[in-house]
Amino acid sequence: MEYAVVDIETTGASNKITEVAVFVYDSEKREIVDEFVSLVNPETHIPSFITGLTGISNEMVMDAPRFYEIAKDLHSITKDRVFVAHNVNFDYNVIRSEYKDLGAEFRRKKFCTVRTSRKVFPGLRSYSLGKLCKSLGITIEDRHRAAGDAKATVKLLQLLLDNDTEDHITNALNARSKEATLPPNLERSVYDSLPELTGVYYMHDNDGKVIYVGKAIDIRKRVNSHFLDSTPGKLRMKKEIFDISYTVTGSELLALVLESAEIKNHFPEYNRAQKYTSNAYVLCKFQDQEGVLHLEIAKKKKYMQGAIAAFSNVVKARTFLSQLVNQYKLCSKYCGLQTSSKECFDYQLGICKGICRGKEDIESYNQRVEDALASFVLETGSYVILDKGRHRDERSFLLIEGGQYQGYGFLDTNSAVNDQEGFRDRLITQKHNSDIQHIIQAAIRNKRPEEIIYFDREVGVTG
Repeated sequence: MEYAVVDIETTGASNKITEVAVFVYDSEKREIVDEFVSLVNPETHIPSFITGLTGISNEMVMDAPRFYEIAKDLHSITKDRVFVAHNVNFDYNVIRSEYKDLGAEFRRKKFCTVRTSRKVFPGLRSYSLGKLCKSLGITIEDRHRAAGDAKATVKLLQLLLDNDTEDHITNALNARSKEATLPPNLERSVYDSLPELTGVYYMHDNDGKVIYVGKAIDIRKRVNSHFLDSTPGKLRMKKEIFDISYTVTGSELLALVLESAEIKNHFPEYNRAQKYTSNAYVLCKFQDQEGVLHLEIAKKKKYMQGAIAAFSNVVKARTFLSQLVNQYKLCSKYCGLQTSSKECFDYQLGICKGICRGKEDIESYNQRVEDALASFVLETGSYVILDKGRHRDERSFLLIEGGQYQGYGFLDTNSAVNDQEGFRDRLITQKHNSDIQHIIQAAIRNKRPEEIIYFDREVGVTG
């Protein structure tokens, strides 16, 4: 069998190729039978720290061929051969992305020397190319250059072929195997143990630190989608995944809430959204001299009292208010979404009933405003939201007191608990944040009335 052993050097974050090396290894002849090595002009700037690591500078690649100029040679030398690399998903997906940019497709059978080294040579302290080669007595010449690393990978491949007494390589090359898509440092057994259930999953680095938190209706399926993602950020993350843990919630709502809390708790490197807690804007109401109720989005510092709801940014606030306007046919002008000196534009569209033109009586309009505000629970409310449990004989709950999320818990479906203290006794305490507040408000708008237990139902909208 012939293996195309590949190594590339890139610009770093943008993942544009600066150098590529391919050595074709014939396992029967036990020798390299073909090779291709070339610098590549990435058509973008090479950062100084990358030059410091690889020695490849902007001046070196200035007159080098661009990728489209070597694409035919690269395609030819890897065709009908197993694509081999140390952390194969990185090299393979970067090259595949280059072909995609040219409007071409690149598909090869893949083989990862990291994953197989973990099985053939278990118990080593590190499986990075440099440290692995040192452990196995392989000398790397010209480290962090494509040709030097690729030649070392050829020697590693030969050792794997010679020492694979349990057919790990054959299993990895099986068309039904997921070996080639899994992160190089993640044991297959960890992936296989993931449930096809709703919950939150945590990706850990070599030190056990959480580097990503996500929620899923099907944990295994969602995790696998990360492995199939070839964007630069996901490729970097996959190299750092050594373990995956999870918490089954049963409820998608609880998974959303727990995900938000855990992102703020662990502050994972590869999560972008929901890291920071902020309530910069609030929704308020006031009554004008004619007695018409107005709604307004304002900065929190302006309205420290009487806020109906808080939002982390003005876009979320306006989106929420727009939904109320459309659902309850309120006036966009009186809700601060339009600044027309005449009637609001929505009146022409039939959304507004004409309070801004004197076409609707004030009492009727104000009642719809109150109905709109009563459609979600206030920051002063105390209640429990009931939802699915982790199995058919269990229910989950979220406890909110005084508008503040307190945490979650589980109880048997035949449990008679329906008072505040009973839920508190079963509570797993969590911290409140504005993202969780938005999740809960959306849930309340969509939940059936019997799925919410109010402890102070008499509480109304305050201005």
